[in-house]
Formats: sequence, structure tokens, C-alpha cells
Amino acid sequence: MLKNKNAVITGGSRGIGRAIALEFAKNGANIALIYGSNIEAMEKTLAEIKALGVHAMAYQCDVSSFDDTKKTISEILADFPHVDILVNNAGITKDGLLLTMDESSFNSVIDTNLKGSFHMIRHLYSHMMRQRKGRIINIASISGMMGNPGQANYSSAKAGVIGLTKTVAKELAGRNITCNAIAPGF
Repeated sequence: MLKNKNAVITGGSRGIGRAIALEFAKNGANIALIYGSNIEAMEKTLAEIKALGVHAMAYQCDVSSFDDTKKTISEILADFPHVDILVNNAGITKDGLLLTMDESSFNSVIDTNLKGSFHMIRHLYSHMMRQRKGRIINIASISGMMGNPGQANYSSAKAGVIGLTKTVAKELAGRNITCNAIAPGF
């Protein structure tokens, strides 16, 4: 089902992103793995993906940066002829009660978790529209639906991801492009 599909996965070197990347690769997808700073985790995951016999490359990128994501998408499109799937998984937490949370902690989580998804979608939007197909999967959280004490920043960002997902789904549906959110949680 994923044979010869090209997937871009942010936050793909660890955790949920790593599991998604490996599962996609097991099913034949080529992987563009985007990671933030953990080179050791990226190298390990990239080696595991390549061992599955698919084309895979890694790109270091700060998804909170509009310019860095634009540059990274340009590099990916030079290495892969097309992108079929985008998984926005990159995320951080800086938990703390609202009473003691500083603006920097709030903004950095919004910038990575919400704006990172926006940046990636924005830079692949016209590419997917031109090819008249694509799948966008945003990793949200149950916290974005219900809130969670000590996570005003994280819950706000993930609620924003859910709203972004709904909007993008409506904008791109006519072009055979889907946009869905998955909300892990307990």
C-alpha cells in the first residue's frame, strides 16, 4: 500500500515519529526523516529504516523556523521526486502551572508544536496541489481536546493543531489531499 510512496516525517528519530517511520518503511515507503538535534537517535533510526530496503535520508531542521522549513523542503524535493505523505509529529513540552509559566516557555511550545505543523504544510501545500494528491497527518493530543493541568502551552498548541487540521482538510479536499489528526493520550 505504501510501496514507492515518499513520506516526510518530522520528529522522526524518536518516540511516535520513529515508530511511524519504521512502520511506513516496513510497508515500502521511502522516508525523509526530519530531526531536531539528537544526531545519535537520528543515525540509529535512519540505519534501521535503510536496513528495510527503502530510500531514506535525514534532514536536520528547526520546524519552528519558517525559513529553515522552507530550505529543508527544497532539499527534500531535490532528493525525492514527489512527496505523497507528510506526518507532522515534531513536538516539545515545557510543562508548568500557568501561574509560574513564563512567556518563553509558552511561545517555544506554540512555535514548535503548532507553527511547525503550519510551516511544513505551507511549504508542501503547492507541491501537493500540483500533483493533485497527498496525505497530511498531524499528531495532536488528547490534551488538545480536553486540556491538562500544567500544560497550558501544550494543550493550546495541540488544540491549534486540531483547528489547523480541520481548515487544511477543507481547503485541500477538492484536490484529492486529505488532512487528518491523530490524538494520542490516555
